[in-house]
Amino acid sequence: MAAVSRSELLKIHEDICLASRELMKKKNHDYSGGEDETHPFLNFTRCESMGICTTEQGFLVRLTDKMSRLSTFCRSGRLQVEDERLEDTLQDVINYAVLFLAYSKSTEG
Repeated sequence: MAAVSRSELLKIHEDICLASRELMKKKNHDYSGGEDETHPFLNFTRCESMGICTTEQGFLVRLTDKMSRLSTFCRSGRLQVEDERLEDTLQDVINYAVLFLAYSKSTEG
C-alpha cells in the first residue's frame, strides 16, 4: 500500500467533500419535493409523519444501511451492488451526517 502524504490526504478530503456536496444538491432536490427548498429534510421527516420512527431515527437507519454495506465491503473486498462504488457509499455517509447535523441545528432551542 502506497503512503499518502498529508497534502494528498487533504486533496482527497477536498475532492470527496466537493463531490458529496454536488451529489447532495441533486438528491436533495428530488427527495425534498422538487422546487420547494423549504423542506430539505422531507425525506427523513416523512418517516415520522407516517408513524414509522422519529426523524432522528430515520437518519440513523439510513446511516446503518451504509455502514452495513461498508461492513460487507470490508469482509469481502467488494460491494454487492454492482453500480455503486466505494466512493458512492462514502459520499452517502458524508451527506447523511451533514443532513443529520443540519436537522439537529434546525430543531435546537
